Amino acid sequence: MADAMQSLPAPAPESAAPESQLRFSLNYWCLWQSEPHAAEHCWPGGEVLPSHRGCADVGFLPMMQRRRLSPLARAACAVAWRCRQQDGDMPSVFFSSHGESQYYLEMLTGIADGESLSPSRFSLSVHNAVAGQYSIHGGSFLPYVALAGGTEGMFGAFVEAAGLLLETPKVLVVWYEQPLPKAYSAYLPCSETTWALAMVLSLAGEPSRQLRLTRRSGLDQIETQADSPDLVRAILNGRRNGYSQQNGSIWHWSLNDA
Repeated sequence: MADAMQSLPAPAPESAAPESQLRFSLNYWCLWQSEPHAAEHCWPGGEVLPSHRGCADVGFLPMMQRRRLSPLARAACAVAWRCRQQDGDMPSVFFSSHGESQYYLEMLTGIADGESLSPSRFSLSVHNAVAGQYSIHGGSFLPYVALAGGTEGMFGAFVEAAGLLLETPKVLVVWYEQPLPKAYSAYLPCSETTWALAMVLSLAGEPSRQLRLTRRSGLDQIETQADSPDLVRAILNGRRNGYSQQNGSIWHWSLNDA
């Protein structure tokens, strides 16, 4: 992974936190969210799919398959499929902090009430269910990884993608979130809307826009302000650099023209 992720060679001052970098070529991106958003100021090289009144369009699938998809799965499959139309099939990394939280809370509540567990509902609530449905419905036989939220948040998916790019020319990264049930939302930060973002990444230096991610361990009180922009909001607003604070680290990111 040395080619994709490397420690910065310059020695850091004793007071500075160590840094590491990830660099990619961003071939294409696609975003869907349940609330409409004007797309004229978005990042170049991608698109925002129509909200369709809060229900992502998966008309490329047969009716019986569409009916099995939850709103979150529809969103993830819609953006992943659009990227596949642009760049073909490829290995993929799917990431969500909490996955199908609506499903598993319903099941847990039912178990607590003495109800039997639905095998179908269980199979659609496991964390790799969304990635599996996309792979099956899309007829893909290429490998995929389904990651849950961790200390690095979404940026852990980029680390996984960097490793895959040592063996394959392109990787699809899909990030999807939805509002948590009220029983959880009081204890965990969560999205206020349902949305999904997909990116087609290749090795840095190819003729495409360059995405650079820099991780700094520790907390920096100057840079971790409450209004720091997240990556999805920045894509919608056309902001090409920013940062995101995770547990014990700060990730800086920037998008530059090739």
